[in-house]
Amino acid sequence: MKLSPEERKERKRESNKRYLQNMTEEQKEKRKETTKEYSKRYRQNMTEGQKEERKEYFKRYRQNMTEEQKEERKEYLKRRYQNLTEEQKEELKENNKRRYQNMTEGQKEERKEYNKRRYQNMTKEQKEELKEYKKSRYQNMTEEQKEERKEYNKRRLQNMTEEQKEERKEYYKRRYQNRTEEQKNKTITPH
Repeated sequence: MKLSPEERKERKRESNKRYLQNMTEEQKEKRKETTKEYSKRYRQNMTEGQKEERKEYFKRYRQNMTEEQKEERKEYLKRRYQNLTEEQKEELKENNKRRYQNMTEGQKEERKEYNKRRYQNMTKEQKEELKEYKKSRYQNMTEEQKEERKEYNKRRLQNMTEEQKEERKEYYKRRYQNRTEEQKNKTITPH
């Protein structure tokens, strides 16, 4: 009996599943490394057009996800990050840093707008959660990291255009006006 293409795909999928389940940890690790290397080379050899196409595809894919799928993905990424070693976390940090530095001004602006919209669409609970996270992250920084951050903010401020400085001033003005009396009475050190 001849199998349909769907049945062949399903059979192959099942076969691969069994094959993976029967692998030793060492084999799984080796396979993971090989796949990682292959994927890296493949992405490096892509043309700009292919990279753009891939980017668009994933963008559409994420947009078409259900809320449940988005939540699952979020949880998965959270677990994945927690399971990284310190070395891997550092590597990830460096990659993100390089990626940001290689962005065009347009891409940086796009990212800024996206983050702005994302923040505006957050619930009060989510905003509070984010605030707590940032607070704990700052508290967990070493003195060296705090100093680095200070230097970075100093450079950033110096590199701002007059327009950006004016925008920042307006933002802090609005922020101050929106605070409660209790908050106004607290002494808050400016960034």
